Amino acid sequence: MKKCIIADDSAIIRMLLAKIMENLQYEIIEAEDGEKVVSLCEKLEPTLIIMDTKLPILDGLDAMYKIRDMLRINQPKIIFCSSITDPERIKEALIGGADDYIMKPFDEEIITSKLDILDLL
Repeated sequence: MKKCIIADDSAIIRMLLAKIMENLQYEIIEAEDGEKVVSLCEKLEPTLIIMDTKLPILDGLDAMYKIRDMLRINQPKIIFCSSITDPERIKEALIGGADDYIMKPFDEEIITSKLDILDLL
């Protein structure tokens, strides 16, 4: 089963994403902060990470940079899911190594279409 780390400081967002991803046959691992995402990545080598750009302890973008620098792991796909709509911030995420960017609010159809584009279904 494919593993997905869902990282958001909102338990409600994590719960909503977890339900969507479980319906798509993903094993879910939750994280509340960017530091935990990096740590989980080293241990579990997930297929996918869906995370907010604004996370406590370690910002989502900084967590992504650390993950992308971990050459000894199989690189997961990273999708940011954020309420930040600033084009410069989105561009920074995509140029920095994100595979896609979803704006909140989202629904199952949006998540499914992004995963289909990334060949993760």
